[in-house]
Amino acid sequence: MTSPAPLTALGRTVPFADGTTAQLRYSLGALALLEQRHGGIDGVLKTFEEIDGTDSLSGVVIGPMLELIGAGLTGSGGFVPHFTERMTTVREETPDGKKTSRDVREVTAVRYVRASDRKELGDLLDLRDFDKLVEAMTRAFEEAFPQGEEAAPAGATVTDVALPDTFRGTSSTTSAPSPSAAQTQPSGT
Repeated sequence: MTSPAPLTALGRTVPFADGTTAQLRYSLGALALLEQRHGGIDGVLKTFEEIDGTDSLSGVVIGPMLELIGAGLTGSGGFVPHFTERMTTVREETPDGKKTSRDVREVTAVRYVRASDRKELGDLLDLRDFDKLVEAMTRAFEEAFPQGEEAAPAGATVTDVALPDTFRGTSSTTSAPSPSAAQTQPSGT
């Protein structure tokens, strides 16, 4: 049996200007938030590369960086995303001449707020630590996608997980519907 990937995603500690710290960890929930905002994991990776490849604060860096750090601080990091949306009514005419309208929601901004004291992430981060923040983001993101035991962070506990046969491509069968699936009379008639 080959060894499955270890269960890791320990994250990195991020210091704040008020002297507190939080654990930056890209859990599945954090990755899902980022996927929604960036159009999939490829968009997330592109944003990481744009920030990580920057030696200075030129171009659009701060907003995407706050978003990436904020998503990694949700859950156990104690931060909660707050979405600002714009709703637009789209009016259309169908081929048969009927006029319809529908509301389209677009997320225009995401602010991350610490649940314990309602302070915004942007107010807690110190821009002088830009390089350290980029390094923490990069390492935490790498830990979310381990490539086996050799990629586990030093000192991490590596746990092999045995997969049940249902995950190894065994076939399954279905049975005929039970009598309880039959139509029933609505109550009160």
